[in-house]
Amino acid sequence: MKEDLVKFGVTSTDLDQATSVHKQPILNEGIARGCRILSIFQNRAMIDRGIELFFKSIECIHIHCGELIVRHWLSQLWLVHGETLSSQDASRIRQLSQLLCDNTATPLVFNANTTAIQWAYSATGKQIRWGVIAMIANYVGTYALITPPSDPFFQDFNLERKSLLDHMNEVVDACLDFCRQSDALDDTFICALFEHYNITRYTKGETCYKTYCLGAELNSAFIAMGLHQNINSDSRIPFFLTELRKRLRAMVYMAEIGIATFLGRPPRLSHRYIDLDPPLDLTDSQLFSEDPQELAIAITELDEQGYNRNGEIRDVSWIRSSINFTVRREEILELSLGNCTPDEVQHTADAIQRKTEEHWANLPAMLLSLRASTFEFEAQTVFDLHIRHVFRQGPQANSLLLHRVLMHKAGTGPAGLIHTAQTILSDVMRLYKRAEMAAATSFIYFLAVHGLRSAILLASELLEQERLPLYPNDPLLPRSKTIQDLAVFAEKLNDLDPMFGDKDLCEKGRKVLQRVLDKILSPRNTADRHWQFSPMQQSSIVQKHLPTMHFQARVYQIVFS
Repeated sequence: MKEDLVKFGVTSTDLDQATSVHKQPILNEGIARGCRILSIFQNRAMIDRGIELFFKSIECIHIHCGELIVRHWLSQLWLVHGETLSSQDASRIRQLSQLLCDNTATPLVFNANTTAIQWAYSATGKQIRWGVIAMIANYVGTYALITPPSDPFFQDFNLERKSLLDHMNEVVDACLDFCRQSDALDDTFICALFEHYNITRYTKGETCYKTYCLGAELNSAFIAMGLHQNINSDSRIPFFLTELRKRLRAMVYMAEIGIATFLGRPPRLSHRYIDLDPPLDLTDSQLFSEDPQELAIAITELDEQGYNRNGEIRDVSWIRSSINFTVRREEILELSLGNCTPDEVQHTADAIQRKTEEHWANLPAMLLSLRASTFEFEAQTVFDLHIRHVFRQGPQANSLLLHRVLMHKAGTGPAGLIHTAQTILSDVMRLYKRAEMAAATSFIYFLAVHGLRSAILLASELLEQERLPLYPNDPLLPRSKTIQDLAVFAEKLNDLDPMFGDKDLCEKGRKVLQRVLDKILSPRNTADRHWQFSPMQQSSIVQKHLPTMHFQARVYQIVFS
């Protein structure tokens, strides 16, 4: 319909104006709610420090909204409204709340010549919007989430970690509600929604219905904003914004396929209906440069595939290269959920593996080296190690899931599955040796998801070996080393963050591992050989301790087979 109107001379600008946000009257209780949530900004030193520390943290892979833009948002907020926020004068705060509502209901205006700084200024200062307030609160809340309670930050400002995170979540919830009431579907809203979704996934858990519903809203906003379509700069959209949107699009798609695989559910976004043109491997300083010449030179210095030639593995490098692996994961998920014959499963799996190999072949050497883990875990900076590990786990998880599908739908043996599970668990345990990584939120996720999934698969295979009438001379799993690794891993699960939403599920997984180890290490009684048990008994052990473990259900089915 829109394309047809354009053909008849109705310009894109006309269409955008016709569907622009209509100002809705904000009720008194809404303005009063805005006043309450603005009280958190009275503590300017805490907000500034939280933002500063967040952008210094190894968790800061939030490339869809660059640090430069956030800092301009914050600086102009203080410059124009700092005195009002500091004094919390009731009348002035009410005026600010009303201003935020009015601005949020007014579409952002920009064109091809708009610079990143100009774009940032258009949503702050006198043009401040609730979406920007939500982004600032999200980042302070994220820092509280990724930081241990003993951090001096909490002591310096007399804060309790969970209370601060809860307060910031309340602020974000209110800001998003204001955006919804105003029909403010723009970049600040969708970025704020995405950050809020990430925090909710961590604190509520992947299996929480609230998390799933918030993901559905994010996907809906993603589609409604048109981010599934071709994103190109033109007379209305500046180049830097198209790149930020491509980054955001990739991360939203990857998040949806990730949770769909985690839960064993059909994905709500598909690569078949999304233009996944990847963002260029540019740094923020290059992308946000005020000098068009500098940006043009930076683009020409990229290689043919759009990666930097400096051998650097940047956060954008990871996003760009991971899109293809995520498409393959979607295909694996489709294969696991579909009804195919064994021959069809094998044929499709072969095609997925072939496309995976083709993608590896097109990656630059800096990323290709991660496949064989040729980088030194101990020699890397913590941030570089973090990026490398995040990238490496994606293809490994694909391999694990594909081997599982082949076992259960094509009747292949367990060797490939077990080998991949060993590699994943080995990586997780090596990474845990770095104290800085052990406390990272993302590492806790890997420990709980990738590590636990692999550990249970290895425990199941070890039980199978124990059941054999004659123990093999060359077993698929080395008994002693596997037992030691599983014992150490089970102990590490005790270190999970109490705020981690899936902690209870991981505790059930830990009990499964402990029960398996207890059985294997129990003295062998030749009279009743109680240390051996059948697949049905194995299922009973796992089901007793995992009565509600829905996540990765299709992967965990191997334990019950």
